[in-house]
Amino acid sequence: MPRPHTPAERERIRARLLEVGRDSFARAGLAKVSIAELARSAGIGKGSFYQFFESKEELFFAVHEHEEETFKAALARELEQAPSKRDAVRSLLLASATRLDEHPFLRQLLDPVTIRALTLRVAPERVAAPSLGSALIAQPRLRQWQRRGWLRPELDVETAVDVLTAMFVITLQRELVGAEATLRALDELAESVAARWCTP
Repeated sequence: MPRPHTPAERERIRARLLEVGRDSFARAGLAKVSIAELARSAGIGKGSFYQFFESKEELFFAVHEHEEETFKAALARELEQAPSKRDAVRSLLLASATRLDEHPFLRQLLDPVTIRALTLRVAPERVAAPSLGSALIAQPRLRQWQRRGWLRPELDVETAVDVLTAMFVITLQRELVGAEATLRALDELAESVAARWCTP
């Protein structure tokens, strides 16, 4: 009988599964990745996989949570280092719009095949939750800045989040105008919006 994993080994294996899941799901999609493949890539037996996750869908959500936390931590560092309030707002706008470039796994949350596969195995509200990620990240920060006096008091935060969402959608259609043109447009939009939102 195999000996149980030590706590340190469990932590290492779980981290490896998250890494393997992120790369595999981003490359092939949820439906085409098997538990056997995930386990093999992580260097464990298929049976051992279930000591960490009940299903590949559970691993998918764990990867999503990890990617969101990584994104939030990196964004927080970037915003703290911004030289001015306008630069901070501009960084938030651009990071929210281009987050899929840094975290390609998150594209799976926009894939209809993946969404259908998830809804067959988990509660519908859990599937819907990832789509709220940008709003959940941006809203507290915008409200904090408004309390600090960085943003105009009459700015409606819900509308501001809608603007972030609209900029994100633009990046999904970049093939229509080209990647470089899209980035130039986003940069111009971010500069204009930051100037409009910020107090003098």
